[in-house]
Amino acid sequence: EDLGGDVLFSEISAKEKIGLDELIDNILIQAEIQDLKANSDRFAQGAVVEAKLEKGLGTVATTLIQKGTLRVGDTFFCGITSGKVKALISTDGKTRMKEAGPSTPVRVVGFDGIPSAGDILVVCEDEQMARDLAMNRARITREKDAATYQAGLMQSVAATFADGKFKEKREMCVVVKADVQGSAEALTHSLRDLKLENDEAIVTIKVLVSEAGEVTKSDVAIASVTTDTTIIAFNCAANFAATEDARKLGIPIEYYNIVYDAIESVECRMQEVLSPTPKGEYIGAVIVQEVFNIGGTGNIAGSKCTDGYMKKGSNVRIMRGDKILAESKVRTLRSFKSEVDRIDAGDECGVGLIDFEEFLPGDVIESYIE
Repeated sequence: EDLGGDVLFSEISAKEKIGLDELIDNILIQAEIQDLKANSDRFAQGAVVEAKLEKGLGTVATTLIQKGTLRVGDTFFCGITSGKVKALISTDGKTRMKEAGPSTPVRVVGFDGIPSAGDILVVCEDEQMARDLAMNRARITREKDAATYQAGLMQSVAATFADGKFKEKREMCVVVKADVQGSAEALTHSLRDLKLENDEAIVTIKVLVSEAGEVTKSDVAIASVTTDTTIIAFNCAANFAATEDARKLGIPIEYYNIVYDAIESVECRMQEVLSPTPKGEYIGAVIVQEVFNIGGTGNIAGSKCTDGYMKKGSNVRIMRGDKILAESKVRTLRSFKSEVDRIDAGDECGVGLIDFEEFLPGDVIESYIE
């Protein structure tokens, strides 16, 4: 409207709490002008904002009623779940309600499972109808997931044999638990999109479990089926029994409250899966300071030993930042013009590797011996 149009404009900031009252006033004005009214005298329909498990209540879904009136005792279906309203609780968690009309946010208790954020809750006539509709939706969802899996499998096979060269397919398994279902879905979607590859292998993420609620013994049992599986707990805790089982089985439980931190941690683990730590015990590292081209010998990394020691013939891993470039072995180790078997911390040296010469200043060469 400020520019001559018919669309209202409100400058807001939820973080700074600026313009929120003005936004609400504009919405109410538009609703009054356009005579926007919902029918409250019909079966209720609402959208799930978030859902989670709460002790003593079971599944609790915060729902915004869009049409009709939702009452305690109503039978409903929502996505692939169904149920009967056992309680309606205000969003502050203090007041029990008998009914909720249009535009009312309310916490609904009575689901037989955990709905997804965005699922539409619809009240129906009887419990059998609600259960049948939920079961049919679950079947359709399984069929879609199967079709998606088959399409992904074909793409994976095509990528594995890209350019006529076979690439090994490696999977990193994770279990995702979160405080609410929406967070679990968002994190799972981000993790499934991750992929790392080099000339020899492709690493992807396989999410074994994605649910709301605390980490339980069953989650640890599922994680123990596959090797090197990580349990990610996002804004939730693990119960004592699960913590003890994870400790005994050596399964890591990582706690996060920021999505990007969880994704970054998983990417680091994927890098390790793509280029595993060389065999043996870590003994030291050198940092490349300058690269020399020696005719007939190839590139030699003029380096300085910064930690431990470097030994001729040891297994090495070349790092550039947080990226693993390659694995190799020390072919030649020189101190000034002399060939030596070992270089200690603080000394400078020339390092030549087997089948790797693409050094850059700043690269780190880690050394391992068996």
